Amino acid sequence: MLLPLLSEWDPAEGGEGSIDPLGLYNIADVLATKLIPGVRERQQHPRFLTAIAASLAVCNRNQFPEGSIANDGISEPWMVFEWHVVEGLVRSITERERLRGLPGREKVATAIFKERLRLSSKRYLKSPKVFGFHGVYRQLAKTLHIDENGMLGNNGFELLDVWRREQNLQGFYETAQGEGASWFRRLTDAVNEGLKNGMVSRTGSWEGWQFIANHFCHDAIGDEEARVLNKLLLADREGYRNRVIEFLASAKGQDIASKLYARLGNEKIWSERPFHQALITRTEGDMKSLLDAIMAYEAFSRLLQDTFDDCLFALTPENGNSIVKRSIPALVERPQIRHAAETVTDVYNEAVDKLAVLNDVHVNKLIDNFRLVSERNTPERWVQGLIDHHHRIQQNKPPDGKLAWIVHCDDDSYIISLDTYGRKVGGRWDDSYVHTYRMASLQSFLRDLRLAS
Repeated sequence: MLLPLLSEWDPAEGGEGSIDPLGLYNIADVLATKLIPGVRERQQHPRFLTAIAASLAVCNRNQFPEGSIANDGISEPWMVFEWHVVEGLVRSITERERLRGLPGREKVATAIFKERLRLSSKRYLKSPKVFGFHGVYRQLAKTLHIDENGMLGNNGFELLDVWRREQNLQGFYETAQGEGASWFRRLTDAVNEGLKNGMVSRTGSWEGWQFIANHFCHDAIGDEEARVLNKLLLADREGYRNRVIEFLASAKGQDIASKLYARLGNEKIWSERPFHQALITRTEGDMKSLLDAIMAYEAFSRLLQDTFDDCLFALTPENGNSIVKRSIPALVERPQIRHAAETVTDVYNEAVDKLAVLNDVHVNKLIDNFRLVSERNTPERWVQGLIDHHHRIQQNKPPDGKLAWIVHCDDDSYIISLDTYGRKVGGRWDDSYVHTYRMASLQSFLRDLRLAS
């Protein structure tokens, strides 16, 4: 799990073993999307939506027909625009904390300052369609109808219009007059030359870098721009984004948030259960059923995750030892694991019942994948089944499977496959969530929109 706002933005490339060793994440992701459509855990700054609106304007199909590709054979106009925005922010903003939440900032800084190279697809993020700011925020832009099939939607026009008026950039898009028109042409030219060269063609002295920092920095939203972004976020056509935001922005919601962040700072534990417990008392109907399902599923997830973490802890080398071998009986010595084996069926059945109320065929199919590992059994057989389940999950990960974290040896003992999978502590054995449900992203949004401290 990524702790909210703790880790650096640039994601590490997936290791040999990958993440989510028990396959628990997919259901949590579906539930979070049902609750707060469009918002992803990596989102921190709503002003990237404004940058996307500007990107849709600059890279419009009149300027760059559909199918336009750079001479590198892969980069589309929006990606070249993204290179320029990120480089402009990195070049012009010296306070590094202000760049927190900017995708690709470290790699861009390395390319342009240390290696003295022009930014290109090879020197940017390896998966920009996923981890660049377009990749992270595009689904939200579509959900809010800023992006309509790759073109500016009505909400995109409204956002762009408010931005250019507040920024004194009249003429930016759809007109040939005004200060904004001049900069629109310069940005269009920069994208066009970037496509031709397969890299950023502007030098470090280009005045456009400072223009980008002045007008696109994600922590400098204008008052009217903030109002429009907040209005769009609250205009929830599906899901419950508006209700969650309104409660989070309330005095009660902010009090809970402050306590959750205090726990995060003190214990490095992030769990939205207290927030959902308070929110559910103010809801009814389908939203209440969804929150019930989330809490039941997290109880089941916590039970499996803690057992797995206890196994990793027991197999972690100490005092310079290169390997620790344990048998199944040695892995189930902790009383919590024995209790988990006794209660897992009941916890699983409750999660199944709560999820079934949502009437989501995909979720029901996913939770059924845990049926075998949730059957009542002896602690030894149950832990053996959990490890076998982990092996199946790893084998089925694309594209060609991933390495198991726990390996079965010929003498019927177990070891961890890599030191990086070791644990300094075992499971938490509390009621904290295993997964995150977008509250941290919304809190960051509220801060940027000046609706929360």
